[in-house]
Amino acid sequence: MSSGVQAVSSCIPTNFVSAGGVHPQATQKPGNSCTTRSADGNTTFVVTPEGKYPAQDNNENLPGSNFLMTVYENYRRPDGSEMVNTLPSTPDGRYNLHDGPVTVRDINPASPETDLDVAISDIEQGYRSALARKRLKRQAIKNAIDILEGNPLTGKAVVNRAYEGFAMLHYTGPLRNGHVQPIFDANGVKIGGNLDVDMIYFGENLESSASMIDPSDVLEVPWTITYHINILHNGIEDFSPSTMFLDLPTTEFPAGGVMQGGISMDQSYFPMLREGTRYTVKIKEPPGKFYNLTYVWGWRLHPGRVQVTENSTKSIAGKTLFQYETDVFGTNPRADQATKEAAINQIGDLAPAKRMWNRLRELKAMMSAPNFDVDAATPIVEDLRLSYLDWLTRTKLPRGVTADPNSDVTLFYANNTIYGGSTKARAQGEGSGLGAESYKGTQHGFLLDWKVRPYLFKVTLLNGDHFVHGYVNVDFGGSRGWENQFQFTDPTTVVYEGDEPLFPIDRGGPDEFLEQTPRNADINADPQLGSGCFFTFGRYDWWINAGGPWGLINVPAVAADGTVGRHNVEIEYNFEPSLRLSAYQFDPFHHDVAIWSMH
Repeated sequence: MSSGVQAVSSCIPTNFVSAGGVHPQATQKPGNSCTTRSADGNTTFVVTPEGKYPAQDNNENLPGSNFLMTVYENYRRPDGSEMVNTLPSTPDGRYNLHDGPVTVRDINPASPETDLDVAISDIEQGYRSALARKRLKRQAIKNAIDILEGNPLTGKAVVNRAYEGFAMLHYTGPLRNGHVQPIFDANGVKIGGNLDVDMIYFGENLESSASMIDPSDVLEVPWTITYHINILHNGIEDFSPSTMFLDLPTTEFPAGGVMQGGISMDQSYFPMLREGTRYTVKIKEPPGKFYNLTYVWGWRLHPGRVQVTENSTKSIAGKTLFQYETDVFGTNPRADQATKEAAINQIGDLAPAKRMWNRLRELKAMMSAPNFDVDAATPIVEDLRLSYLDWLTRTKLPRGVTADPNSDVTLFYANNTIYGGSTKARAQGEGSGLGAESYKGTQHGFLLDWKVRPYLFKVTLLNGDHFVHGYVNVDFGGSRGWENQFQFTDPTTVVYEGDEPLFPIDRGGPDEFLEQTPRNADINADPQLGSGCFFTFGRYDWWINAGGPWGLINVPAVAADGTVGRHNVEIEYNFEPSLRLSAYQFDPFHHDVAIWSMH
């Protein structure tokens, strides 16, 4: 990708701010990355500390020098103290952090994707007819706008929808701050807490009822999150909430960031393989003072399928994450129609969801006028369909946005979402660098050329929204180490009443998409047959590479004339990536689905 490694800064990063222990105690922590700015302020240069593990191509030397052997114990902080509820999987209790069995019930599998497609098809087929236009304005257009805004669904074509209330326009952050409710025993002693979170999975999308969590009432006690995961059309996936914890109980992001980097783990890896099903999973958490965020992801369509709930009490530059949301969208963006529209208009017009919303409102106004101009409506209807197609995927840039040929990847912030694209992408096929997996990967972001340190990574950041976005780049165990757990979720590894794996299958690579295999009729039965990758996932010691405590990286808002905001970042990686993930990139101010991870 990049033509070669160049010196991007004259300053020297600080190496190893802690001695570290033996896994599962916190491993040695790197020091600060060195951050400088170009003279014009348009480019940030970052040099990471030197990695502690031997430099080698981990893909050629599996599972890699930064791989940590599994230890079936809870994580221990740098001072040696144990953090409860941090061992996600054990040989005899495969889902160790599940608080009780997984329960299921049937739901309607219809998704926003399928219902918007139906509504747009109705518009395409009927807008030329005066008789049909009355019906379209009352039904198809209204249904589509209600889906995008997350309004109550009243149309006959969209009744009994599990996704009702989930807005596809991401303006509702201030209303999605879940407060953990404390639980007391008979003597009034606080013994825990719980928060219920609803999620929908469909297409490339994960959406959640909570973009933030306030753990203030459970700081000193373990607690739980009860997830209600609705698997809609084209949404089957493994449930994998990857939660990051802090070693120090402080929520000031830059000030405490040097020593906070702690452990992270996939708390579950449970297969949810039936559309039209709601899976309820209760997950055990350590005391709330350690909670950083939960990164719920789907390995089949990653980075598209990813959503984060942040600790809303965390602060950046003296302002909490909740305040960043309310400063942009108001305290109640659904208070009335005018307030709602003002909040939605903070979203840039190049965002596919906003573009659909604009076209639908234009058509509604045109159909209400006494003289409807079919010819004038035709390009609007065509743009509506194209915008819908853009909305289906985040793994390419939407229309009107061009990838920078001089960068490894171009990230476009729009609708509080990150879209990614590259002129250098090699997604699949011969020459892709994926080997036996060359037929895969169309939905994945890959950083294939980063094999051995040092590696220069160039990213162009574009902002189409009417507010500032930020950039943080996080390492998932490359520098500090990662551990492989949930072996029992891969049926090819299960040895059951014999000497051979239960379902021997040619994996064909470390990111295998397994073919269908027999499942237990009882989803909680033993052995628990899952559908995980060859390298099933578990715990990893995380660290921040760029942004955050090493200097905020901001991307200016779109200009009044429509020119997108821009900032460039160049990172010199001085360690090797873990096999589970190369780079986790996100907006620290408005996290939610503003994420672009690369394998």
